[in-house]
Amino acid sequence: MEKVTVTSKGQITIPSKMRRTLNIVKGTNLIVVQEGNTLRIIPVTKLSELACIDKKIFEKEKPSEEIEESRKEWDEDFERRFK
Repeated sequence: MEKVTVTSKGQITIPSKMRRTLNIVKGTNLIVVQEGNTLRIIPVTKLSELACIDKKIFEKEKPSEEIEESRKEWDEDFERRFK
């Protein structure tokens, strides 16, 4: 648990230890959810990154152009939804 202060612009700084633990870096998208009087901040994982979770299993095989195109479309859709 950490204490943070809200700036006049409504901004907070996520403590560095938490950023490192959750791999939150510049450009990371976050979702803020209100639950009663509580805010939850959730890092968003792109679908294309999830699609690579089996990378180790298939490390000698290159993904097909169709799969690469799908990943590109997922990223574009993600960017449209969360901007």
